[in-house]
Amino acid sequence: MEKYYFTFGSWKEFPYQNTYLIVAASGYGDAVRAFQEKHPDVHPGCLNCSNCYPEERWEEVGRYYAGRSPAEVIWTEECFGKKSEGLDDVFIFVPEMKQIIHISEGTGDNLLQEDEEQGYVDYIYYDQHELSNGMPEVDGGQIMLKEMLREKYKRLADCIQDVLDIAYGTNMLDCVILN
Repeated sequence: MEKYYFTFGSWKEFPYQNTYLIVAASGYGDAVRAFQEKHPDVHPGCLNCSNCYPEERWEEVGRYYAGRSPAEVIWTEECFGKKSEGLDDVFIFVPEMKQIIHISEGTGDNLLQEDEEQGYVDYIYYDQHELSNGMPEVDGGQIMLKEMLREKYKRLADCIQDVLDIAYGTNMLDCVILN
């Protein structure tokens, strides 16, 4: 996954003013396509933003935005690699954490009566494995859902950002879908 930072000045035609957004993509072309789908050009061939920076330039250029959260994060279909169709189990590698995460659809047998009383009807189950001899499980959990997983996500790989956010407290970690 590569991150691209799209900045905005004060022009009223921009989707946002005086801020930035992040596009997580497989490359520059993928990032631009996703940005243009969400925020079409006002003038043909001219991106509807002030500028676009790759992650390696952002530390230098983005100081103006220090301490501010992005106005939006756009995730492209290809940012983690090719997503398999359907709800089969997904395995992702998170290099920064040196872990592999196994993601699966809940079976329903872990829902307690109080979960159902709170409106939960389904869940995503994940377990984290350390990259070491025997790949021991080091953590894991459930993401409770108030709608059926099959209604919320088109395919199981679409929940990767949610799993990263719960497992590590941020969904901005790089990861790769393992086939």
